[in-house]
Amino acid sequence: MTTDADAGCGADTILPTPLDFKGLPPSKLAAPLNPSEHPENVIRVATALEKLGILNQAVFYKVEADYYDWPLEKRAERLQAPDTAHLCKTLLFENTRQKPTSDNPLDPLNSKHYILITQYVSKPNAQKFNNFVRSLNGNAVPRKYYNMRIASNEDNLRLTGYPNGGVCPFGTLADVPIVMTENITKLDPPVIFLGAGHDQYKVSIPVRALVDLGWHVVDLEPNSEPN
Repeated sequence: MTTDADAGCGADTILPTPLDFKGLPPSKLAAPLNPSEHPENVIRVATALEKLGILNQAVFYKVEADYYDWPLEKRAERLQAPDTAHLCKTLLFENTRQKPTSDNPLDPLNSKHYILITQYVSKPNAQKFNNFVRSLNGNAVPRKYYNMRIASNEDNLRLTGYPNGGVCPFGTLADVPIVMTENITKLDPPVIFLGAGHDQYKVSIPVRALVDLGWHVVDLEPNSEPN
C-alpha cells in the first residue's frame, strides 16, 4: 500500500484554507482557518495574513512529521512547488556587536535582531548582510559594531513565538524588521513556500504580495562583494 509520505504529493493531505475543501482546487480557497482544527500558532499566522490583506492569496499545507528529514526535491514535490528554489526559510539574526543608537532594541535603522527570508538553495553573504544593516543608519556606526549571526533558539522563540521548522515572518511576537533576499523576487513563477507557525504546516504566498508589504529587498548573493 502506498502512503502519502511515500507518494510525496498526495493531494488529500494538502490543507488550504479551510479544511472542508472536498473536490475544490486548493489554490482557489482562502477562507480563514478553523481555530478548532489547527494549532494556535498556525491560526496566528492566518490572522496576521488577514490583517495584512493577503490571506486570500495564501494557501496552507500540512506535511508529514518527517518532512524535514526529506531532501529538498521531495519537499518541493510534496508541496507541488515549481522547484526547490521556491522553498524558503525565515531566519532570525542577531547583531552580536550592536552599538545601540536608540532606546528601542528593535529600531529598524539599527536593530539588535533582523528577520531574513531566504531560499534554501542559496546561502546569504554575511558581509553583505552586515553592510546592508549598517547602511540603514547611514553608515554612522563603525563597521566593528556589526556581526550578524543566527540568533539563539531562546531569542527566536521569545521574539517570533514560533519553534524551529515553523518560523514565519507573520504574526511574530515582536516587531522585528524584515529583510528578503533579492533572488526571491526573480522567481518564475513568483511564489514562495514558508513555514507557517508549526513544523508540519507550510504556506505559499505570491512574491508580489510580499514586496508590496514594503520589506527590505537586498542582494545577499556571495558574488560581487561590495567594499
